[in-house]
Amino acid sequence: MDPLSLWDFDDLLASKARLEAALAAATAPQDQAIWLTQLARMAGLEGDFTQGELLLDQAEAIGPTAATAARITLERARLAREEGRSAMAATGFHQAAGQARAAGATDVALDALHMQAIAAPPAVARAIVDQAERLTREAPSQRHWLGPFYNNLGWALFEAGEIAEALEMFNRDKALRRSLGAENERRVAGVNAAKMLRYLGRNAEALDQLQRLVVEIGPQGFGLGLVFEERAELAFATGKPEEARHYADEARRLFEARGMSADQQPSRFARLSHLAEPTG
Repeated sequence: MDPLSLWDFDDLLASKARLEAALAAATAPQDQAIWLTQLARMAGLEGDFTQGELLLDQAEAIGPTAATAARITLERARLAREEGRSAMAATGFHQAAGQARAAGATDVALDALHMQAIAAPPAVARAIVDQAERLTREAPSQRHWLGPFYNNLGWALFEAGEIAEALEMFNRDKALRRSLGAENERRVAGVNAAKMLRYLGRNAEALDQLQRLVVEIGPQGFGLGLVFEERAELAFATGKPEEARHYADEARRLFEARGMSADQQPSRFARLSHLAEPTG
């Protein structure tokens, strides 16, 4: 059973309906316990922390397996994080990872490690990524988990000013996604890597990577808006304001065509408007 298969984080209402239906259809108590943990996670995202704890209490009362007990610990920690109880969350994620490893529940262990890494400084997050890589070598079917680790650590390194190390992470992410056949995610990782190349002053390499993506994606494919957004930034950085204006306008058009708006992402659209300002 993969509870994440019922989640769509862009449509929480539909996800909740699927989870509630799965709980209603479950006849085995252990299955019920798993679905209760997922509904507790949903309650946390909705800000109903009391309901989340009650659902986890119900799951615990069932007498869960060791793997499901690790899930309960994980979701209690996630509730604590959503509620702003950072220290309790960190302790819970650490405990959940240990419980899950002992139970042989690699997916739960990786989820817990991922949550640990999100809040950790880059040096600690690197060590957590190393743990995740070791786990996936033992359970290759879980390699897809490494993508979020690489992506999140890449951005943490970028924000810390460690641009070359961030580039390495995004390149790892890109290679992983290619090996998994996850083309949309690979394109996003490619744009992220191009951004790092720009910050390193390796503008010709960044441009080459973006041009390859344009050819690969085609006129309406996924990720073209992201590519054009980075093309605008690259043009602006290299003193080509008219080119920057063109690509900023195109990026904004593509984002809007996919339902994105300035209300949803004000800083992104404000930056595109700045890049698209007339020159002279």
